[in-house]
Amino acid sequence: MKNYFLILLLVSGTVFSQNLKTLEKEALRDAEATSKASIDRNLSTILKYTHPNIFNAYGEEKLMETMDEIFRTMDAQNIKIKSSTVNEVTEVKKEGKEYRCLVKNTVIMDFSGRTVTLKSSLFGFYDKKKSQWYFVESNKLLDDPQTKDLFPNFKTDIEIPLDEHIADN
Repeated sequence: MKNYFLILLLVSGTVFSQNLKTLEKEALRDAEATSKASIDRNLSTILKYTHPNIFNAYGEEKLMETMDEIFRTMDAQNIKIKSSTVNEVTEVKKEGKEYRCLVKNTVIMDFSGRTVTLKSSLFGFYDKKKSQWYFVESNKLLDDPQTKDLFPNFKTDIEIPLDEHIADN
């Protein structure tokens, strides 16, 4: 009986570990799709990976208008996203009833001929029913009052780094 219990523990530990690796790969896949959508200005894909709390609070039409306005402002100020790279997915953790992770990324932008690098991160929330990750700009979970209102009582053991802006020129 003791041997069966040991085997059960080993098998369940292996399955759990494989599940976390799968979730990490899916987080990378979804973060890369989000990153590409921001460069391509593909609003429907950006919305697909926007957390439901945000989507439900503002609605599709308002979010589309807001994103359109952001892109128009960028064009008017001659700001272009040159590249957006997903650097890594941190350890996937189960917190409460959901899986979460942090996705670190690097965005290189051209501000009217001046290159600026932004090292930032997305906070991922996994939807097991859809087998999909939703993302929120992680720094907004820390210091944006509107975002904090949409995620009341948000707590995590995942360390959220501050964004870093690096002017290259």
